[in-house]
Amino acid sequence: MKYIESRNNQTVKNTVLLKDRRARKESGRFIFEGVHLLEEYLRFGHKPAMLFVREDALSRHEGLIASADCETVVVSESVYEKLTEEKAPQGILTVSDFLDNVVFCSSECEELAETEGNSLLLVDLQDNGNVGTVIRTAASLGCDPVLCGSCADIYSPKTIRATMGALFSSRVYICASPENAVKALQKGQKRVLATALTENAEVLGGFDILPTDAFVIGNEGRGLSSELIALCDKTVIIPMSGKTESLNAASAASIILWEAKRGRL
Repeated sequence: MKYIESRNNQTVKNTVLLKDRRARKESGRFIFEGVHLLEEYLRFGHKPAMLFVREDALSRHEGLIASADCETVVVSESVYEKLTEEKAPQGILTVSDFLDNVVFCSSECEELAETEGNSLLLVDLQDNGNVGTVIRTAASLGCDPVLCGSCADIYSPKTIRATMGALFSSRVYICASPENAVKALQKGQKRVLATALTENAEVLGGFDILPTDAFVIGNEGRGLSSELIALCDKTVIIPMSGKTESLNAASAASIILWEAKRGRL
């Protein structure tokens, strides 16, 4: 194993750059931290490009590190402090190439016409925690795939942390044009339902959800644009008590995904 104790080491500098979205895009690599995430990553057949292990964590996680079967760099506590963004880091940071199960769609999103099952299109969600939580919930309730249009970066360490490892097993499509994503889903004979308060909106739970239905959830504050709503086949609202104006985007997605799951059962 290689040992690094200098914070100015070039390998360390290059890895620190991966905290930035542009650097991730240019290199095709991303980073994440923690024991559980690495266990999930390996469980679903992925292979790290490199591991950084803090000196004191080496003996505690010897078996996990060996099972990763990749280049391992042991670093001093000072170097790991430069690498980490965690408040209580466990001492293992993984460098990975972009995942095969995360697909960047073509401009027309033709790939989506061939997808099967219930799907969820997230449009302009900017909170990393919301995006990650939705991916985790979708995986738990059998919604596949999740589509992201103009959302927070899927490879951000904060997004990955919120997925709790679900990103490593879920099909995720990154769509440059949410409008084209809706059209491609419809081309594949799927009904697309926008979550929005409109005059003709139907109440969730008051109609049958089809096994191929796709739901669209918009920005945390602005929701969906009128143009995108007009493209969808119908609009849906979640019945509420009236004590609050709206739900958190991830909470709304959880309710919709459960109803879809219940419909399949």
